[in-house]
Amino acid sequence: MNKTSIMTLRVPVGVRRSLERLASQLGYKPAHLGARLVEEGLRRRNFPQIDLRDTAAGRVAYLKGTRLPVYWIVERVRKGAIAETIARDSDLSAGQVNAALAYAEAFPSEIELDLEEAQSNRRWLELQESGWRAGHPNKKSLVPPKRRK
Repeated sequence: MNKTSIMTLRVPVGVRRSLERLASQLGYKPAHLGARLVEEGLRRRNFPQIDLRDTAAGRVAYLKGTRLPVYWIVERVRKGAIAETIARDSDLSAGQVNAALAYAEAFPSEIELDLEEAQSNRRWLELQESGWRAGHPNKKSLVPPKRRK
């Protein structure tokens, strides 16, 4: 359960204006966005190998310098893969995989939401492809054939 308390921060005028402008663009109250940015800054400090990125699903944790979201690594572990295998198969270090797992352990509800969103997206794509296949019975997938040179 997230408990909140009131805290006042003094920031330079330029920072305040930037925060207000960004909050307006994103549809947040400045105080809410400011708290979120402070929390993200602390997460980055505590988990330097993790990067938080904006996606269609919201902010998602990724291994820094890769295209791999933390939830993807968690999903592989849940399917029985061990960290060393994930690292080898994904061209990662064991430290990167362990950093992702440590982040997931620290923020389990966030990772669960990411996993649910990814699964929902997969189901939607499968439905779209099965519908397309029904109308194109001789085709194998949505991927167009490669052009010949």
